[in-house]
Amino acid sequence: MRTWLWSVPGVTLALSLCATAMANEPPATGAPATPTAATQAPVTAPPPAEAAPIAPAAPASPDTAVVPPPAATLPSAAAPASPPPAEPAKPEATTATSPTPSSTPADSAAAPAAPSAPQEPGLGADVRQLLAKLATKLSDADKQDTVALAAFYESRKDEPLWVDKTSPTAKAAALVAEIKKAGDWGLDATDFELPDNVTASAQLSREKLADVEMALSLAALKYARHARGGRITEPSKQLSSYLDRLPQLRDPKTVLEEIAAASEPDAYLRGLHPKHPQFEKLRQMYLERLKSAAAAPEVVKVPAGPQLVPGKKHASVALLRKRLGVALPQGTAEAPADETLYDDALAKAVKEFQKEKGLSPDGIVGAGTRAVLNDVDTPSPARLLANMEEWRWMPDDLGKYHVWVNVPEFLIRVVKDDKVIHEERVITGLPDKQTPIFSDEVELVTVHPRWNVPDSIKVRELYPSLARGGSYFEKQNLRLSYNGRPVDPYSVDWSSADIRRYDVHQPPGASNVLGNLKFSFPNKHTVYMHDTATKGLFEETTRAFSHGCVRVRNPDRLAEILLGGDKGWDAAKVDALIAAPADENPITLDTKVPVHITYFTAWIDDAGNEQGWKDVYGHEQRIKLALEGKFDQIARGPDHLAPVSSSELRAIQAKNTSFDTFLSNFFGGF
Repeated sequence: MRTWLWSVPGVTLALSLCATAMANEPPATGAPATPTAATQAPVTAPPPAEAAPIAPAAPASPDTAVVPPPAATLPSAAAPASPPPAEPAKPEATTATSPTPSSTPADSAAAPAAPSAPQEPGLGADVRQLLAKLATKLSDADKQDTVALAAFYESRKDEPLWVDKTSPTAKAAALVAEIKKAGDWGLDATDFELPDNVTASAQLSREKLADVEMALSLAALKYARHARGGRITEPSKQLSSYLDRLPQLRDPKTVLEEIAAASEPDAYLRGLHPKHPQFEKLRQMYLERLKSAAAAPEVVKVPAGPQLVPGKKHASVALLRKRLGVALPQGTAEAPADETLYDDALAKAVKEFQKEKGLSPDGIVGAGTRAVLNDVDTPSPARLLANMEEWRWMPDDLGKYHVWVNVPEFLIRVVKDDKVIHEERVITGLPDKQTPIFSDEVELVTVHPRWNVPDSIKVRELYPSLARGGSYFEKQNLRLSYNGRPVDPYSVDWSSADIRRYDVHQPPGASNVLGNLKFSFPNKHTVYMHDTATKGLFEETTRAFSHGCVRVRNPDRLAEILLGGDKGWDAAKVDALIAAPADENPITLDTKVPVHITYFTAWIDDAGNEQGWKDVYGHEQRIKLALEGKFDQIARGPDHLAPVSSSELRAIQAKNTSFDTFLSNFFGGF
């Protein structure tokens, strides 16, 4: 038997061949021999740490010869071998890192490994560096976008989204074109910083490409924020605590992933706007109004001043004539027409106007008539824009079956499958005790409810009457208790007692301010919908009389709809519950019903006409100012959710002012 040894640095393998296989082999000459490929089992040789000469193994016997190994494979010692050829063959190198032996093993050396070319990082790495420099110059919302954007590029191995190796892509051009049309959606195109020359033919340096990539990604994220209402990030803090809504923002990470996957980024941006049909109707009217704004008629108002009386002259008569559209009569050379003269034709027009508006038709223009003349509903793009912005704060899904209260309209509706199945008048909060604007779910219908008086009413309105010994507490059947024990309110020294520590309630019954029914959707504002004993106020045009809760005309029908849909009860069943003895009877709904209390002052009806209502709480004006960036001019008012403080109670105790009108005027409900 002969044994061949292959030696590489750190590895020595031997192959033994049986004598019978060697019978025809030429005598060994001491030259190296290579086994044939058919006898080798390929084994990848590890590359050496450093190139070194291959040292031949010391001969173990005269029959042992040193053989250099192949560059990429080594034979297995267990495999049978064929006789080596007379002349050794040079092995073929199969990898760049394996050494290739020379014809003389003793002098052979491993070739140095060819160094691989360094790979250029993706363009996203450059963008991430640019974003890091921007961080200190941005708003909080923009900073959040930069953080999300940096993470996005890192997650995709810094592959760019809007450019290729030399130019912006077609997607980039589509994105820029859509953002430039932001005004068509009620946004401001100047809010978005866009790079110049974003075309596929532009040949840009790597530095410029990184600038374009970053600018487009940031613009896309900002557009997404604004489309979802993010121009006013916290309405309850920036505008009024009564505006308890939030913009329906999407997570920046989600926006980036979705727009990266979108084949048409422009269509994706358009899809971020509210899908509610009324939003689109307002938008179309807004675009029409923009086109005709320059041609809109001048709004003429009559300034304050003395009474305007028929037959008399005054400078304001000319404005009155213009306001009512009464032409100046023909004059003569001897008696030229005088636009300041209150003539018979103008007097007739004034009387007709007064009669139409429910005023005394006496033709005299005093303070009352002036106020009505100047109360002009002025359709404008700004009003439509403010209402569009409110839709950006509404939930995407209002519910197939929901309750809707629109405060400026003083109406409640029940909507099922996009159709109004019930509509009725409501009374909402006073301007200084507003009905809050928010969404929730109706959970409970209570028959013969008890009224629990909140701290704000205890301190600000009941306490002054108690402190001076008034009798309204008793007349209205209010009850006072402390730790569950009844207390005579007239036995308490209210000059020092804290009324907040006492429970004040009105039991169910005919005189209860909540009437027979209460519809609860528990919320931090402690408001709800309810019946009322004061029905006459429903006949008023402007019905802002409550302490924040929503009084409903014909609440029995609302109960029939809600309980019929939830329990399957008919009207007779609901009527029987109301007719039962006046014990509080709460009924929990099996399925909660969404309720949306809104503040829309503009609405486009099915005929395409704009309907408008007064800005009773001033929210429309606040939104207009915010969209113009004039946050410093917004009258936010006090935080109605702030707890009643001890200092306020002490101030009221010190004043001990009379409060004769509160219960008599407003005890119709809260």
